[in-house]
Amino acid sequence: MHDHVGRDAGAEARVRAADEALPFDPSEPLARLRRELATGADGLSSREAARRLAVHGPNEVRRTSRSSFARELTGQLIHPLALLLWAAATLAFVADLAVLGWAILAVIAVNAAFALLQERQAERAVETLASYLPEHALAVRDGNPTTVEARDLVPGDVIVLEEGDKVPADARVAEGGVEVDLSMLTGESVPAERVATAGLLGAPLLDEPNLVFSGTTCVEGQARAVVFATGHHTELGRIAALSQRTRREASPLERQVKKVAWLIAGVATAMGALFLVVGLAVGLPLTDSLMFAIGLLVANVPEGLLPTITLALAVGVRALARRGALVKRLSAVETLGSTSVICTDKTGTLTRNRMRLHALWTPRPRFRSRPLGRGIGAVGRVVHDRHPGR
Repeated sequence: MHDHVGRDAGAEARVRAADEALPFDPSEPLARLRRELATGADGLSSREAARRLAVHGPNEVRRTSRSSFARELTGQLIHPLALLLWAAATLAFVADLAVLGWAILAVIAVNAAFALLQERQAERAVETLASYLPEHALAVRDGNPTTVEARDLVPGDVIVLEEGDKVPADARVAEGGVEVDLSMLTGESVPAERVATAGLLGAPLLDEPNLVFSGTTCVEGQARAVVFATGHHTELGRIAALSQRTRREASPLERQVKKVAWLIAGVATAMGALFLVVGLAVGLPLTDSLMFAIGLLVANVPEGLLPTITLALAVGVRALARRGALVKRLSAVETLGSTSVICTDKTGTLTRNRMRLHALWTPRPRFRSRPLGRGIGAVGRVVHDRHPGR
């Protein structure tokens, strides 16, 4: 498994390097970066900004591709359990059980429509990322600070950042300094200081002390920065691209449902064939035996299982959404329940940023801790555990 993950990560890194290389190197000296961007302390002229906007495109995160409605609907209609229901409906009509047949078709249609609606609402990762971008930005145009639409920013623009502002594009700090909340990119809960200083040789972009990134928030300070990347070239844009490029794989629930569907089909078919043979053996007419076998086949198909699974997953999606978690497809909800180990060093972002001694073992006897009070400042004491089995 680790080798497979390593190969995927390596291939993804090569694709990212080839497709999404930055047009400008923000780690080089500021004077050289300004020359390459053909800009200065007074920013760009309105005319030059308009020309660059036509060349580089708007500064926004957009969905590069979207599956068609027909394709998504077809996916719901050929779900393993849905195929089982299609077969049951067909046999119901053959056995002259029209009411049952139409009822099964209604179950298929209602379930497909509901599941499609839920996934359409959930699969909005790119739109959610786009909401991190501000609508307006303060840019220096024609030598004067001017409020412009954030989507109109271009490489070479000089932007003004103040406390409380969202950074509208990836930029290199040229004057002043700010503290920036980078938690959406790095997972670190402590704001990072970004000042007009020289870069670190060979450091990752996120660790550079002079770079600010699109979608992050300034929590303190004031600075001017030179934009070097906009739109899909920003760190936020690359995250959006990765979310769209991820290959869809069957979830544990989907694999289990497929096995159950085959098991139900096998058992129902075997029982139908058995009762057909038994009916003929006891002297029943072939037509009556066949109708009885078909009825038995249809009765063994759980028509309510598919909508029950869909509704249960939909409830899970809503519950996670209320807690700020984004789920792209319904079947992925159950995958979290199959997770046994989460390895992370992001204490304070994913956890409560609090560590407490729960128990300790000595050769003899065994001790455990009892917390006194609650909160980060809580203290405790170590006591002898008289009931180590509990």
